[in-house]
Amino acid sequence: MDEQTASPVPVRPPDAEEQRAYVLEDDPDIAALEADLLRQLGFSVVVCNRIVELGDLMALALPHLLVVDVMLPDGDGGDITELLRDAWPGIPVVFVSAASRDRLAELAPTGPIVAKPFDIEVFTRAVLEAVDAPRRLQSAS
Repeated sequence: MDEQTASPVPVRPPDAEEQRAYVLEDDPDIAALEADLLRQLGFSVVVCNRIVELGDLMALALPHLLVVDVMLPDGDGGDITELLRDAWPGIPVVFVSAASRDRLAELAPTGPIVAKPFDIEVFTRAVLEAVDAPRRLQSAS
């Protein structure tokens, strides 16, 4: 990802009415399933299969949720998520991956983990947990 994409330039924050989710997944069948499930939950969804595509999207408009595969052909989805959240803190993330248990354990503090192959109910609960976490923090303060 180039510096221009990674810098926190003025971007459009998430709209109150529009719940936007970005899915970073290189397997088109899994990406389609995740997108369908997110749409059923009320999200508008954009799917990308490369890290650079996600960076380009983030430079245009911030999502309400990121759904990220960890093992991608062009890099580690967990690493890029950490960089993006450093630039734009507070964006909820769900990791969906067949990565090793050790790698998934490293990412667990960042957001819910859904191991592949996944159960639809587990994925749905993880999404709801991720988007509810910032709300719980706001109401506690």
